[in-house]
Amino acid sequence: MFPIRPGQYRHLQAKYQKVTPLDLTSALRTPADPNAYSNARLKNIDAGLEPFSGELTDTHLVHFIKRTRFGATLEELKGLRGKSLNFIVSESLASFTPFTEPVNNYNVVSENKIDPDVPLGQSFVQARFNEDFEGDRIVALKSWMIGRILGSSNGIQEKMVLFWWNFLPIKMWDVFVSKSCFRYINMLHRHSLGNFKELIRDLTVDPAMLVFLSGAFNNKETPDENFARELQELFCIGKGKDAGYNEQDVQSAARVLTGWTVDWDSIHTAGEPQSYFNPDMHHLGNKQFSAFYGNKLISGKEGEEGAGELDEMLDMIFATNESAKHIARKLYSFFVASEITETAESVVITPLANIIRQNDYDILPALEVLFSSAHFYHPEIIGAMIKSPFDFILGLWRNFDMPVAESAMAEKNFYQAILWDMSGMGMEAGDPPNVAGWTPYYQAPQYDKIWINTHTILKRAIGSDSMIFWGYWISNSVNIGADLLSYVKGFTTPEDPNLLIKEFALVNLGLELSQSQIDQVKMLLLNGQDQDYYWTGAWLTYMASPNDQESAIVVINRLKPAFQLLLQMGEAQLM
Repeated sequence: MFPIRPGQYRHLQAKYQKVTPLDLTSALRTPADPNAYSNARLKNIDAGLEPFSGELTDTHLVHFIKRTRFGATLEELKGLRGKSLNFIVSESLASFTPFTEPVNNYNVVSENKIDPDVPLGQSFVQARFNEDFEGDRIVALKSWMIGRILGSSNGIQEKMVLFWWNFLPIKMWDVFVSKSCFRYINMLHRHSLGNFKELIRDLTVDPAMLVFLSGAFNNKETPDENFARELQELFCIGKGKDAGYNEQDVQSAARVLTGWTVDWDSIHTAGEPQSYFNPDMHHLGNKQFSAFYGNKLISGKEGEEGAGELDEMLDMIFATNESAKHIARKLYSFFVASEITETAESVVITPLANIIRQNDYDILPALEVLFSSAHFYHPEIIGAMIKSPFDFILGLWRNFDMPVAESAMAEKNFYQAILWDMSGMGMEAGDPPNVAGWTPYYQAPQYDKIWINTHTILKRAIGSDSMIFWGYWISNSVNIGADLLSYVKGFTTPEDPNLLIKEFALVNLGLELSQSQIDQVKMLLLNGQDQDYYWTGAWLTYMASPNDQESAIVVINRLKPAFQLLLQMGEAQLM
């Protein structure tokens, strides 16, 4: 996909040849500050959910943007300057964009590959199941998801969809019914900032989840414990020290869930297997739960009344203290820091869980408090997370104001390169490796360090270099790269090399650079000279005659290696 010059990444291979997820700390930092990125420093944070009361700087604003969106742009930063934190948080959480539908943009006339059920340019989410085209539809659906993030709709809603997908996942390729996958995405959007209890209720009977975790095969003769176990272990209670459910609870929950299945015949009439409750498959006996659930007994019910056992069980689960703590921990590890220290458990998780419980599991009030808190803006939290492939690639795409697909018809071809690029870095849209989500969000003790290894660090370097040097190949004849001249024109004082570097680092890197790092980059802008005017003069000469190709080339040839160096620094992997 990307042409690589011989030996281009030899220096990176040498630098990272011994990198494992466990020693990322030393690999990603400069020798002068080998411990700057370390979760050990998080143990010293005693700030809690009390409102942030300091001066709201550009660093704080960019931190908020990156954690609630994918990447940050100078325009977004400028739009937040001068506003109060309460206004910024409220405005961000109130943002909502219309939910469009993906379309048939996958027909290939030259190969006589034409979807017989969906006209070109029309939505396929109501079409009948067609095994020959479900794969094409799923790729179109994944591309549509990326298009929402890179388009004008990008906001907290899209970040929340990724949060829920990681927390309550299906795998598109396992489900392999595009309509069911779209229904699942629509459900996550609908509940993205809503009520966790309602989301879990809808998730439990969602066709995609019933297929993915075998709920569709759960019946009174052979109760399937798969979803019943994950409902408690992964979704609602977790594995915290106070999570006291046991095997009896898993077995009883599986019996409660018997009868919830899908109509496989409807895949040919409605386009997907539709979920429903079948009383004949429901276990009629009583379901006894453990002391963790207050020795709750759910009496067996006959007929359609058996469906009500589900709500009774969910009420039981959400009545526990641990359920609210579990969702609080998930929010923290996704938006704040991958590792939860004992102090964070005390000053953030416990009070945040109380807010969630007090609001009957509405998520919005908890996010308002979290994003306004002193803890969230603590200096040790800023730059404390390694960017996921979504945050790295899509963030760069937005940071550089790269072009986007002109229409829904162009999305599949336009975004496929990005889709497979992120997959090569360990994060394919819509397909986490297992029901626990993407490993870096939960696997101790490495957590987000898992994103970086000898393979993925090279993929990231190639991805950033592609934008700067040769672009992304959208098709055999279309190549898209960053317009560096237009990009730099948007900077506050582009003629000043020091301010240019600092502003670039502000929105693209997770931490401030040292003076020695700034000097390294500046040498490239100055073309090896030692006076700032060597850059200032080159830029002002170009601006005086922007149509002069010679002066433009001089500027571009200095910007490219400077930006390349910046994006291959360890700080570029942090947010």
